Amino acid sequence: MSEDQEFHVNTARDAISLLTHKMYEKFGKEALPEIEDVWHKLGLSAGEKMKKNLPDTSLVTVGQAFVDGGRKRGTKIDILELTEKRFHIKGYKCAIGLKGKGRELCWACMGSDRGIFEAATEKPLKMTIVGTLAASDDCCEVIIEL
Repeated sequence: MSEDQEFHVNTARDAISLLTHKMYEKFGKEALPEIEDVWHKLGLSAGEKMKKNLPDTSLVTVGQAFVDGGRKRGTKIDILELTEKRFHIKGYKCAIGLKGKGRELCWACMGSDRGIFEAATEKPLKMTIVGTLAASDDCCEVIIEL
């Protein structure tokens, strides 16, 4: 568990991240549906809470609140596009420690972000992961479209 020892647990989300790493290490691809389900449920809960503090449920409002929250936690995030139909960002740090752990695991864990946006916008969405630190890309690049 060499890389996991470097992942510090300070929050409940960190604990879920560490458990995700361990389950994927132990069970591999077989664990991905369960991992995605747990992260998605966490995202739906967070999105419902976020929505209560927002003036509206537009993608612009939700996207800006999402970025503001990440920046408060010290994550460098660039907004490439933020419109009523499309949210396109680049991030340079994986808050859940997935760097180099694989695109499939990233997709499962991004169930959280999908859940946040689904709950907060009250709309179905399409998420595209253009690049991910989990696949050793130089950044995470994600597009969310309504």
